[in-house]
Amino acid sequence: RVIDASGKTMIPGLIDAHVHVEAWTPSVFLKHGVTTVRDLHSDAAAIFPLAKEDSPDRPRIITSGPLIDGLGSFWKNAAQVGSVGEARAAVRAQVDAGAKVIKVYTRLQPPLVAVIAAEARARGVPVAAHLGKTTAVQAADAGVASIEHLSGVADAASDEPGRLLAAHDDFLGGWTAFELEWQRVPFARLEAVAQQLIARGAVIVPTLALHEAFSRMADADLMRDPALADVPPAVLRDAWDPADIMRRARWTPETLAQFKKTLPVLQRFVGVYHKLGGKIAAGTDTPQQFVVPGASLHRELELYVASGMTTAEALFTATGSAATLLGIQDRVGTIGTGMAADFVLLDADPLADIRNTRRIAMVVKDGIVLGARQ
Repeated sequence: RVIDASGKTMIPGLIDAHVHVEAWTPSVFLKHGVTTVRDLHSDAAAIFPLAKEDSPDRPRIITSGPLIDGLGSFWKNAAQVGSVGEARAAVRAQVDAGAKVIKVYTRLQPPLVAVIAAEARARGVPVAAHLGKTTAVQAADAGVASIEHLSGVADAASDEPGRLLAAHDDFLGGWTAFELEWQRVPFARLEAVAQQLIARGAVIVPTLALHEAFSRMADADLMRDPALADVPPAVLRDAWDPADIMRRARWTPETLAQFKKTLPVLQRFVGVYHKLGGKIAAGTDTPQQFVVPGASLHRELELYVASGMTTAEALFTATGSAATLLGIQDRVGTIGTGMAADFVLLDADPLADIRNTRRIAMVVKDGIVLGARQ
């Protein structure tokens, strides 16, 4: 088959390195040029069969299966562990079921994070960390491969670590405390943490689009985003009800105003991390509330460029860099002989303007044309 791509720009199929696959999301990912995702917590019965059997109607899936957390996890479908033996057994069970990455969560303290990382390493599987009771530096010391959401970074830089540790007894309360701490900590201390993480080879998956979405829950124009047309009405009505989210998280409009002030600090950190030589992979945490599959990844890249990256560097975080983090750089992330035929044709060059990644003319996965504008 010959496709006339005159005047178009070809980029590799995009990779979102932090998602949670739901029944409605695969087609939306593909519409926006996302041909590979890393799922970091879903029900085992649902996600492992999808990840094992590739299909043209959904992105390629690398999954952790259920996350591993301490006892009393916020997520009832998590694998909850309270001892060394339970932690090792949980890793073995996940890998045997098909996990290609292990996800650790907020209630795990440093000793168990280290046990999980060691067990995963013995089985050739990396660990992704959403941290709470372990700091980012402690996780990197343990051998964790990626730090999700920039979690544990402000905690590591804080001069009041005990207060933050206590805040993480409550998941949403811990998120709020971590988010606000970025403004309180001198940036020089955050930069020192960045240097420590880079020295240990940690990849950060910033999910800036998630931080931005949470800050906008009380915005008058929240429901006017054109991307919301891809979200099922029942999801918008029930799972994405802003008033319900704010009630459960105990967020006020003043809280969200502070979140808005945090976002530029997070962006500055991402820019410095990159400038110092740190590795970044693009991820969004979609479909968390108002983080629309696919569309949010394009927004993530725009936020990276605003942080100081070049357009080429930002695009690399969602292609080659993400592929390397997922361990599939021999198949995806670049275009070339012997690689999977995953690519997106654009109507304009994203190196001229990163927003041009949204101008999709055609999406191809494994050589199959999945979407083409008529």
